[in-house]
Amino acid sequence: MTIPLELKEDIYRVIWKILTDNNCKLLRIGGIQNHIHMLINLHPSIALSALMQKIKGATSSWMHTDPRFTLFEGWARDYFACTLSLENKDAVIEYIKNQETHHLTNPLDDEFRRLYRYAGLNYDTRDMN
Repeated sequence: MTIPLELKEDIYRVIWKILTDNNCKLLRIGGIQNHIHMLINLHPSIALSALMQKIKGATSSWMHTDPRFTLFEGWARDYFACTLSLENKDAVIEYIKNQETHHLTNPLDDEFRRLYRYAGLNYDTRDMN
């Protein structure tokens, strides 16, 4: 999947609208050509899985019909989500802000390994299929 960096703001606006319509608050969004990170306040009236289904479904439908996204093949079947404490909020916001710079030297697979290790989980590449 490829998201042209010059069009990322368009995608972010669509996602922000979906979040707002579902009473969720977007704290930060950022990404690169093959993935997006979001920090949100999830409203208790919606399940995370339902929200992600809305976001992925709406953005995928839109990008498949918009000729500017000719290389977009679709989102991955799965997603990664976790909770965080308020004391970590600013660090996560900074991390999301710096996605383009961060991924110049840090491959996505290495990032997942680090995040899994940090969370005390075992990383298995089959989780990404």
